[in-house]
Amino acid sequence: MRKEDLKNQIFTVPNFLTFLRFLSVPFFMWCTLDPSTYLQVGPYRLPVVGLIIMAAAAATDLFDGFIARRFNQGSDLGIMLDPFADKLMHVMAILSLTIIGYIHWAFIVAIALKELTMIVGGFFMANHSRLIQANMMGKVASFTLSIAVFMSYFHPFFADKAFYADWIVIGIGVVLTYAAFFNYLGQALRIIKAIFASKRNGTTVAHELGESEEEQPDQSSEQK
Repeated sequence: MRKEDLKNQIFTVPNFLTFLRFLSVPFFMWCTLDPSTYLQVGPYRLPVVGLIIMAAAAATDLFDGFIARRFNQGSDLGIMLDPFADKLMHVMAILSLTIIGYIHWAFIVAIALKELTMIVGGFFMANHSRLIQANMMGKVASFTLSIAVFMSYFHPFFADKAFYADWIVIGIGVVLTYAAFFNYLGQALRIIKAIFASKRNGTTVAHELGESEEEQPDQSSEQK
């Protein structure tokens, strides 16, 4: 990507909202980890301020895609950064809650391994202008994990009164996210194989995948 193209893509409203999500991470982590920021909710002192910051940042994801499509501000940079920002927020929120004992460490290990694999693979394919679009299973998994993270900010209540319902939901989210991961993996392996074959044979990736130019997705029309 040329420097001029990158500069033009950075200064768009959708990408600005994505950068806000990146910037929110240290703030909601601090408010989750520092007990002095906790608020009293009934008999419990909880990291509600951290939750509010994270929820406000996450809400920007509802608008950036709409703005990108409505005002033709889509960009390859945004397509790459938007899901990375969402994944980073998920993982850092779960990590923070794990550190304070609100989430079992096994959940963060399982999620981090999957997310790291997808991030590395995603950047590799993006460098070759090949991206895998989100499917319904992935969206359901992400939504379930979001609900689980929200619930986990109130973990002392669920541990005392609701049979660890927050851990049950996050467990379901982990199962769903791995189901989506294996669906993505099949597509990714086919694309990665085609990338290496194109380099070896001096052809295009589209040729190795058996696509015509018309069949290739118009990434600029996708969300950011």
